[in-house]
Amino acid sequence: MQLTTKITHSVLMASMCLGLGACGGSDKHTAAIQPEPEKKAEVVQPESKTLDYQALIDQLVSDEVPGILLYVRTPEHEFTGAAGVADLEQHTPMDVNSSFHIASSGKIFTALLATMLHEDGMLDLDNTLDTWLPTTLLDQIQYSDQITLRQLLNHSSGIYNYSDKNTYVEDKLANPALPVTNESLTQYALNNPGYFKPGAGVHYSNTNYTLAGMILDKVLGHHNAIEIRNRIITPLSLDATFAIGYEQDRGEITPGYDYIDGEFMNVGPLFSSIWSNATPIASSVSDLALLTRSLFKNPDFASESLHGLLRGSDSLVREDENTQYALGMMKHTYPNATVYEHSGGNHGYSTQNAYIESHDSSIVLFLSCGFSSEECVNAEYGLFELLLTELTKAPAVK
Repeated sequence: MQLTTKITHSVLMASMCLGLGACGGSDKHTAAIQPEPEKKAEVVQPESKTLDYQALIDQLVSDEVPGILLYVRTPEHEFTGAAGVADLEQHTPMDVNSSFHIASSGKIFTALLATMLHEDGMLDLDNTLDTWLPTTLLDQIQYSDQITLRQLLNHSSGIYNYSDKNTYVEDKLANPALPVTNESLTQYALNNPGYFKPGAGVHYSNTNYTLAGMILDKVLGHHNAIEIRNRIITPLSLDATFAIGYEQDRGEITPGYDYIDGEFMNVGPLFSSIWSNATPIASSVSDLALLTRSLFKNPDFASESLHGLLRGSDSLVREDENTQYALGMMKHTYPNATVYEHSGGNHGYSTQNAYIESHDSSIVLFLSCGFSSEECVNAEYGLFELLLTELTKAPAVK
C-alpha cells in the first residue's frame, strides 16, 4: 500500500469522530447556500517541478469550503498561505494568522503537559487511575483499577469513547448555554463496557483525554490550561494559540461553517465556551507547526528524556504493520519516510498536522468546514495526500 494512501486511511478512520461532532455522513449538506458549488473538491497538481501551494488551496475554495490555511516547511523552503473568506457575513478574507479550533490536533498539548509533569516528578505516567480519581467515578469505568495514565494518552486503555454516540451533541445543540467540561463529557462514557482489557489493543477514545485532563487538574491543584500556557505556549511564543473555553480574552476563534439542522451556519460561538482536554486549543498553522517541530528539533524545549516519554518504546502501541500510537500523536513508518501526525475534525473545522521526521518537513492544513460536507472531506484528504506524496519523494534528510 502506498505511503499516503495508508496514512490517509488510518487518519480518516481514527479521526472523523473527534471534537464536538458526530461520526458518519449526513444528508443535511444537500441544503447548500447555493444549489451547486462553483468549484469541486478535486486537487489538480500543477505541471511543474515545484508545487504551487497557493494555487492548490485557491482551487479548493467553494460554497462548502469557505476558507483554507496551509503551512508547508521543508529544508529548502517555507510557505504560509490563505484562501477564501474567514467570515461569510462580513466577507473578510482569510488571514494566515487566524486562530482555528484545531479539534483533536490539540491532544498533543495535553499529552505534552502530562509528560512534562512526569519529568518533574509531579506524577507517574504508569500509575493507575485510582491514584488520582475518585472511586465513585472509577466504579463506572470497566477495568479502571488496571488502567494507567500512559494508556489513556496512547489509546490503549479500552475505555468507551463518548463520541461513539450523539447524545452529548444533541444536548449541547438543544441548550447552547450548557457548560461543557472534561467532567461533563466523561459522563457520557460511563457505565459502558470497555472495548478490551487495558493494554490488549488500541481504540481511539476522546474519553481518554477528558480523564487525563481531570488528572492534570488534580495534580496541579489548578486548571491545567494555566500550565499549558506557562510551559508550552509562552516559552515557544505561540502568539495565536490559546485555550478554548478558558482563555476567551486571549483571542477569537475564526468562524467555522457546517450544516446544523439543515442550515449552513457558523459554529464558532458554540465551541468558544467548551473546555475539553480532548480538544483544548485554538491555534494558527504556523504556531502548530512550530510546536510540533520543536518537539523534534529544539533540545532547549524538549529534552531527550521527553522524546522517550512521548514516542519511545514504552509509549508506542501498534495499530497495524505501519502505524503506532504514541502520546498525543500517531507514528507511521515506511521505507522512505517516518511521519508523526494528528488530525482533527468536527462541525465546522478540519485540521491536519504532520511532521515528516525523516525529511524534516512540516504540513499543517486548516479548513473552515466540517465532516458533514463530503466536499470538505474530499478537499482535506485530497490535498493532504498530494502534499505527503510530494514531500516524501526526495531522499530522507541525513
